[in-house]
Amino acid sequence: MKNPNVDEHGYIYGKFQTGEKTWTIMNGKQFTYVLTGDEKSVLIDTFYGYGDFRAFVETITDKPLMVINTHGHFDHTGGNSFWPKCWMSEFATHECKRAFGPELKAIMDSHAYPDYECGVLSDGDVIELGNHTLEIIKIGAHSDGSIAILDKTERILYTGDELEAGQVLCGNFEKHLASMLKLKEREAEFDYINSAHNGTHLVKSYIDDFIKLDRDMIAGTAEKLESAAGFGWSDGAEGFGGGGDRYRYGKAEVIDFSKKKL
Repeated sequence: MKNPNVDEHGYIYGKFQTGEKTWTIMNGKQFTYVLTGDEKSVLIDTFYGYGDFRAFVETITDKPLMVINTHGHFDHTGGNSFWPKCWMSEFATHECKRAFGPELKAIMDSHAYPDYECGVLSDGDVIELGNHTLEIIKIGAHSDGSIAILDKTERILYTGDELEAGQVLCGNFEKHLASMLKLKEREAEFDYINSAHNGTHLVKSYIDDFIKLDRDMIAGTAEKLESAAGFGWSDGAEGFGGGGDRYRYGKAEVIDFSKKKL
């Protein structure tokens, strides 16, 4: 029988363990995470839904699983339809089933739960997995529905697309600055940052660089780079995958989409 998680390029997904209770799943330059406890596990984000993603996750944990989305964009929610219920911010519930095109919509519809139930998470919610505690922190600029997940046991902060090593796509830098300052206030509670794209297990000083870059963007003094290209991002193309203007400070880079809709 053909392995549904193998395509013409080889394995669709890879996995590696980064902590006693933490696994990272990779698909190209995108990452999702499985956090395990004594009683249940959490999956953070679900990629696009290719192959049999649920079967792959079940090679990591056989405990009852809670699916959490960092926000509602389909590259983070496309695999939700392998499970009957997924959890996210209230804002994300309105966009999580909006596929990026008919091919991905057909894939979602082929899964067991294309009309999966959406549970709502709010700022400050605490999730107990059994000797493993998580807290939800509302952030949001790349998407108004973004949340961060603070792993209080393994001391890792999961930021989705609001902070990453490649580029943060953003159109409102006042909101992004407010989110970074909120995370800065909690920095004594974590040692590393795990993002959704382009690099994981980042040092937390990325937050400082994003704070400075956001302030420069608001003031109009940020360094605009000659090209927007970088980290799988093209220069001049429209929509996700390219376009906008790239700015940098230290380790932080943003793509300014203030003049167009994400």
